[in-house]
This record gives sequence, structure tokens and C-alpha cells, in this order.
Amino acid sequence: MTKGKPLTDSELSSILHSEISSSLGYIGSDVTSQRQKSLEYYFGEPFGNEQEGRSQVVSTDVSDVIESILPTLLRTFAASDDVVRCDPVTAEDEEVARQASDYLNYVFNKDNDGFVALYTLFKDALIQKNGIAKIYWDTSEKREQETYEKLSEDEYIMLIDEDGVEVKEHSEYADQDAITAKQKMMEQTDDPMLMQQIEDAPTPMLHDVVITRIETYGKVKIETIPPEEFLIERRAKSLQDANFLAHRTTVTRTELVEAGFDEDIVSKLPSDVADKYNEEKIARHRNLDYDFDSNSGEASTDEITIFECYSRIDVEGDGIAKLRKVTIAGTGGYEILDNELCDSIPFVSLTPIMVPHRFFGRSVSEMTEDLQLIKSTVMRQLLDNMYLTNNNRVAVMDGQVNLDDLLTNRPGGVVRTKGSPGQVMMPMQTQTINQQAFPLLEYLDTVREQRTGITRYSQGMDADSLNKTATGVNVILTQAQMRVELIARIFAETGVKDMFTKIFELVVKHQDKERIIKIRNTFVPFRPMEWRNRCNISINVGLGTGSRDQQLSILNNILQTQLKALELQGTPAGPMVNLRNIYNTLSKIVENAGLKNAGLFFTDPDVGMQQMPPPQPPQPTEFEKVSQLQVQGE
Repeated sequence: MTKGKPLTDSELSSILHSEISSSLGYIGSDVTSQRQKSLEYYFGEPFGNEQEGRSQVVSTDVSDVIESILPTLLRTFAASDDVVRCDPVTAEDEEVARQASDYLNYVFNKDNDGFVALYTLFKDALIQKNGIAKIYWDTSEKREQETYEKLSEDEYIMLIDEDGVEVKEHSEYADQDAITAKQKMMEQTDDPMLMQQIEDAPTPMLHDVVITRIETYGKVKIETIPPEEFLIERRAKSLQDANFLAHRTTVTRTELVEAGFDEDIVSKLPSDVADKYNEEKIARHRNLDYDFDSNSGEASTDEITIFECYSRIDVEGDGIAKLRKVTIAGTGGYEILDNELCDSIPFVSLTPIMVPHRFFGRSVSEMTEDLQLIKSTVMRQLLDNMYLTNNNRVAVMDGQVNLDDLLTNRPGGVVRTKGSPGQVMMPMQTQTINQQAFPLLEYLDTVREQRTGITRYSQGMDADSLNKTATGVNVILTQAQMRVELIARIFAETGVKDMFTKIFELVVKHQDKERIIKIRNTFVPFRPMEWRNRCNISINVGLGTGSRDQQLSILNNILQTQLKALELQGTPAGPMVNLRNIYNTLSKIVENAGLKNAGLFFTDPDVGMQQMPPPQPPQPTEFEKVSQLQVQGE
């Protein structure tokens, strides 16, 4: 192992500059061009080959397919609040695993907007190859300004002694009501000594104060990243084996100072130039009134390009590359803002169509872009043909027809001629292409269905489906569901599983205090610091066979079978079926009915047993009564 000398800041900056410039996802790479094209197809942008006066219609196949897949995917993952399940490592960890499952689902759904995070991730992946999310522990300060008036001395002292309170403005003055009361008491007494005591008594003071209440809290933050902001080295096959990753974003100088970076260094950083003209970002906001060159002209709000780099590099010179988080700023000569060791990368990625031995997969958009182009071309030709059929060309005898009348095409219009119209004008017939165009469009729709698995039957679009056999339509639907379920399984086993694994690691590592939250209408204390190495993460997504009605039918049959087994064994404690098994079945029935919270309809048996009153002691027998009387007599 070769050892060298430690790297200087300039050497480290140069290495990171080289990694950024050669990374996939940087400005001008092939990946960015492909993702930009996919965004344009999704939004139905013109292809650039349009001609003035000809049809410019654009088919929306990419958008139609993606918007048809998304509801099924989101129902699969977000049909209930229980997205993840933790499995115990040993038999003694059963209760810990159940608590960890409840807490992780709470962090995902309540501390973060889990549904929106999944929606954004899935849509990015379906359109632009990969969906990227960043999961990290966010230690933020919440500042609230509060104003108080006419506080007594004790109230003022109690207020400013509270933790996290900063006094911004303060004024004190004598209590006029107390002065008035003192004067009234002096007027009502003739005792000189009492009058002197009243006069010497201190006058109470009142306080007007403006405070800033600073609340520091830490929680897991799930941030979905636009694909154009994520960079990865070209040789990487996955996030785990990548030697370089980066998150490129823009922040203001004020945000950098509030994050704790040196104000003198921040004030010298150049404002953003290149990121404003990122082609992917422009494509994303093209159909909006988005001003890329907007700048208030005030230095504190200038946007600075920041690269949060995660690189395995030997900075100490000991011959061992370690994972480091290095934040650099600027677009040319990079300024290092921080440099520290870190345990793991905070990113997760998912893709709908995995390509072996490659980080970037294929998007659903890629599979339908060529069909959208061909369909748009056919539709344009068909519409142009219809325009020519309704407004066909006319051959006229020169000088015998008023051309102004002929060119003014209006219902009931008069065309003046100098001879018989049949002799001086002759329509030039246009051959229609309906018989060729419509079968071609039908064929292209069939190709799209074969590629994506989204059929007209699953969308409820086929008017003739009632005339087909139920078995045949069910086979087609099953094949379509298998395609979407495969995408859902890939998402579950890659990005979603990695996301919850990182959430679990973060709460175990950073949350060092007990937290009490409401689970199934009961307040439960959670201590994540005690869960280390006691649970495994497994993703519990609602992947079943058949439609929702079929799953409900299967679950109802299972429930009936469980009830019969419970009746045969005679006790709800087992050995074949217990109350937990029945509750799980009932929860799945509620989920498949489209309702998220099963706790509104059924009580968890563990919670129910705790809420039940203690059993009454049995009545003593006659023998026990006699024995008790004898004992009392003695």
C-alpha cells in the first residue's frame, strides 16, 4: 500500500473539479440530452419539424402511459399507512420490531409527506430514467418572534429565563395603576407613619418585550432531487460502489451564512452562471413564465452554485481512501466550504427498467417516444388530407374567374366567372388516406400496449370489451398487471427499501431522546437508540394477484377459514390461528377497500388486551367459605 502526503485544499479542489466535469449528469452529457428529450415528449412539445400552414398536432402517448401507470404504483405502496415492516432478529426482538415498524411508518407519513415523496420519485423514474431522493438528519432552528406587553417583574424574569429565548427589544415603566392606588390609599389615611410607609413602598414596574423563541429540533428529512441536480461517476454500476457522487444545487448567500459557513468566504463567492442555462431545467419550466435571469440586484440574495460531494479519497495520505463529504461552491475555481468524514451516502435511486451492470436504467418514456413521433406524423398527414378534402384545389381558366372570390372560402360564397363554371373551373380531387392511416394508428397503439403493458382494457377505453369473453379480458388484464407489478417490485426492492433502511439508521444514530407519539389511538413511547442490530428491514407493499375485487374475495375466504379454525381449536391463543392473524387479515381487507387506517374499524389485539378491565376473582366455594370462617375464629 503506497502512502503519500496529505492533500492540500487546492489539490482536493482540483480533483473534485475533474470528477464533476467528467461525471454523468453534468451539463452537456448524453444522459442530460436523453432526459431533456423525455421531458419534452412528456409535455407534448413540438418536434421542431413543423411547417407553417400544415397540421402541428402532437400525440401524447408518453404522458398517457405514465399517468396510467402512476395510480397503480401509488395504490400499491400508499394504500395504507404501513409501508414498511421490520422483522425481528431473534425471538426476543418481536416487540421491538413491531415498535420500529410503527415508528418508521410514522416518520415517513407524518414527519415527512411520504405520498408526495413517492409520487415525485416514481414520476421522475418513469420519465427520466432514475428517481433520486436524499435522506438525511435535519437539525434546524425554528425562530418565532413574540411580543408581550405589561408583564410584571416576575412574569418578565420567568419569560427570559426560558431556554431558547432571545430578547430583541425591551422597555420598562412604572405601573400607573399601582401609582394611582398608592395615591388613593394616602388620601384615605391620616396616620403619618402609614403614609410614609406607603410612600416609601417601591412602585411596581411593567415590561414590554419582543423576544425571539429559538426551537432546535432534529428529524429525518426526505428530499426528492431533480435528476439534473444529481451527478455520479461514469464507471459506477450502483450507488454503493460509486467513488464519486454529488448534489448540485443553488442557494443564496444568506442561506449559506445561516447554515454556518464563514461570512467573509461567502461574500467573495461568484454568483451562479451556468446552472441558469441547464437544458433540463429549461425543458422542465418551458411552458411556464419562468425567468432564469431574474436577480434582485441585492448581493445577499444572489444565487450560488453548491456541489455537495461524496467522494472516496485519501486526504490524509495514509494510503486508504475514506468516504468524505466535501461542500464546494462556485462554477470555475471551486472554494471548499467544509470537508469532513461521513458514514454513508444519503442518496437512494430507483429505476423502472433495470439494465444490468449499469447505474442508469431505462424509462417508460424511452419505450414510447418513437411511437409518439410516428403517431404524430400520421395524425398530421391525416389531418392535412382532411383539410385538402374539405378545401380542395381548383384548376381555373386564366382570366375567366375572379380569383378573390375563389380564394375567399366561406359557406354560401359567390364566385364570379365570365363563362360557364363547368368550363372555366375544375376541382382537383384529393385522394383520402383514411383506409391506410387508421389501421396504422391502431397498429401503433398495439405496439405501445405490448411495450408498456398499459392496455385499453385496463384504462376502460375499449367500447367493445363487453362483447369479449370475461376470461379473455381477464388474461389481458393479468398480463398488464404483471408488467406494472414488476416495476413496483423493482421499486420496492431498490429505492424504497434503501430509503427506509437509511431512515432506520438515522433515527437509531441521531435520536437520543424518548419520543411519545400516537399510534392506533394510543400514546406510545419510542426509544430508537435501543434498536441497533435488533431489527431487519423488509418492505411490505400491497402486491397481490388479480384486481382489488379478487383480492377482497380471497381475503374474505381466508377470514372465514381462520374463523372455522378458531372454532375448532376452541381458544384464540393458538396453536393454529390467533387474534393477531385475524387482525392482519382484517387490516388487509380494509386496505383493499380503499381505506387507509384499519385502527378506525378494528382494535389491535395487543392494545385491546391492555385496555380490558382486570378479570373479577371467582366466587369462593362452600368449602373455602368454611375454611375462611375457621381461620377467622382462630
